[in-house]
Amino acid sequence: MGSLIPVCLKRSVALMVASVTFVTASYILRNEMIKLMDVTKLHTHAGNHMTDSEADFNKNVAHYVIIACKDENKVKHHLRENWDHQMRQIKVLLKSAALLTSTVIQFSIVTNSQETYKEITAIADSWPSEYRRRLVFGVRREVYYPPALSRIQDMFCWCCTERLFLPDVLPDVDSVIFVDTDTIFMQPPEDLFQNFGFFDDRQVAGVTPCLYMYDEPWRKRIPSFGFSGLNAGVLLLNLTRLRSFPGGWVPTIKRTIAKYKDAIELADQDILNIIFSGRKAPLAYEVGCEWNYRQKVCSLDRNRCPNAAAKGVALLHGCDTTFVKNNEPKIRAVFEAWEKYDLRSSPGELLSLMEEGLRKVNRSAGGCATLSNIDDILMKGLRRHLVVA
Repeated sequence: MGSLIPVCLKRSVALMVASVTFVTASYILRNEMIKLMDVTKLHTHAGNHMTDSEADFNKNVAHYVIIACKDENKVKHHLRENWDHQMRQIKVLLKSAALLTSTVIQFSIVTNSQETYKEITAIADSWPSEYRRRLVFGVRREVYYPPALSRIQDMFCWCCTERLFLPDVLPDVDSVIFVDTDTIFMQPPEDLFQNFGFFDDRQVAGVTPCLYMYDEPWRKRIPSFGFSGLNAGVLLLNLTRLRSFPGGWVPTIKRTIAKYKDAIELADQDILNIIFSGRKAPLAYEVGCEWNYRQKVCSLDRNRCPNAAAKGVALLHGCDTTFVKNNEPKIRAVFEAWEKYDLRSSPGELLSLMEEGLRKVNRSAGGCATLSNIDDILMKGLRRHLVVA
């Protein structure tokens, strides 16, 4: 028996060591599997584009939001709401962001149906993976209106006033840039996002100047922001600060509508002009006009945006259906070049398409075409930022 005790003890120790080794190995393997699952989850593809399935993902990337409501009743309140036109424009908007960014851009999509969200996020499915991976689409955000303000959903055009309620629609987001669906990046999207760094400690929004429309006699109609009013097609929004807006953000909107209801003609744009007007310490920061270049900035009498002449257009806005009508051929030529361009081709192909399209529009077309340097204004920034092989 005496000789059996050491043998049994050795076997017990060996068994214990083996058990500990097995448990340790299992623990390590489990952790590695969890890490692998997390990475897989982080890079989950919905139609091969990245989604922000991780709550903490994309905190340091430029975050954009677009609003796209499809009228399920097929009622066309305005040409702006033609869904085929909307999708053409959204495709170009996303394509321009993917081509010009040198990082990753996050897009939140606010829609009135899951089908609409899927249609938009599927746009990138056929792109080369290099470009698909540059865009991150968040989960669908549902259209929301406060009960007392649901009536303004069809003010001006369907769903456009939704931008006023983004602090509630995106409750988990700190700062975001809203852009209309009829916009095209002509310079990197992340460059616009850097303007948040220029806000003072009170400013809640960054806005671009209208440059027309809100001078006399419009200024007599409603108060407006700055010297020429603001255009609501591009809005840099500090949502955290808006949620703590003095007097409450939604109550302020309600009071504004109640006071100026007979004078408001341009819906959310007028409302924002009134709210941000006449303050000794402005609550809105003015972003350079090159980040919201529109037809009337160049078609009325001269180029009204000196920044665009110096630096080139940074974001082109096809408001008033300029991209899909022929009321401003120079601007439409830029849109059509982007639409024809295939991301599988060299960026030089885009420049060639654009130069050719602009060259075909001569000065007799009127409007922006009468400016001798309009082609340079439209293309200067794009040429500077595209790497052409």
